[in-house]
Amino acid sequence: MKNLFKNVTTLLLVLMLVVLAGCTANEAPSEPTPIEPIGLEDQNQVDDNVNLQVTYPLEIENKFGKITVIESEPNSVISFSPETTEIMFEINVGDKLIGRSTFCNYPVEASEIRDFGTLFDYNIESVVEANPDLVILSSMVGEDNYNAFKNLGLNVLVLDFDDSFEGTYEYITVLGQVFNRVEEAEGLIADMENVVNHVIETTKALEKPNAYFIVWAGSGDSTATGDTFIGEMMELAGANNVAADGQNWMYSVELLVEKDPDILIAPDYLVDMLYDLEGYKDLTALNEGRIYSVNEDIYYRQGPRLREAIAELASIFHPDKF
Repeated sequence: MKNLFKNVTTLLLVLMLVVLAGCTANEAPSEPTPIEPIGLEDQNQVDDNVNLQVTYPLEIENKFGKITVIESEPNSVISFSPETTEIMFEINVGDKLIGRSTFCNYPVEASEIRDFGTLFDYNIESVVEANPDLVILSSMVGEDNYNAFKNLGLNVLVLDFDDSFEGTYEYITVLGQVFNRVEEAEGLIADMENVVNHVIETTKALEKPNAYFIVWAGSGDSTATGDTFIGEMMELAGANNVAADGQNWMYSVELLVEKDPDILIAPDYLVDMLYDLEGYKDLTALNEGRIYSVNEDIYYRQGPRLREAIAELASIFHPDKF
């Protein structure tokens, strides 16, 4: 009985499969299910190396709260901003530069580009005649400088992110968007982050020396206070910035003498004069040879070479580790 039941059951299953197969054969083929195209956001998750394209026009708020509109990818640019010039070469748009400031001296290719004057003393009529798609001014200029160019019909951009080291990444990001080089900008930021993260990881458990960065001395004393990107770099590189309690690059010599830091850092051209300046000449670090001269261009320009600057700071603060 069990075998009979088993055989009948098997036969019924076979008949059902035959019927279903016949029905399927007589039906019209079904339409393929449409596949939704991958959007840009989803595509980035699938392929991190996708070539991101910028959609113009762009609206960028500048240093003075005004909006600069970038209608299309600029092909001719005059840069009065040394950090901008360096970033442009790093993201492969240096060939768009038709003019620069006297201080835009890096990389060496920049020196071959026409010089239109300094950050504040320039021939604005010549700039108008050159008719660039975009003029980028230094973050150090005032609104009067901006208006002088704007009132002559030029498209002008002024960026200012110098209150933090992270601002450097913002600077690069914005320029990557302006020039439709998002992927290159992201690659540069990633490279800088690798250097910074290595420095942080290496120094995080080490004893931190007290350090002071002299930006200017004598007629108006200036330093990397806690609200500046250089001040933050000092902390990232494994030091206590004794001027962290200062603001807007200003600090008193009296307070510096009172704190008497372990290490002094200064631009090349300032070191010798410190030995004759009141207050500075009495600092222990100066008299015991713990003052380090640096190339100010690498530190003062909020651009790609800050990765070199932070690595150099780490080697000054912790020479046995770097």
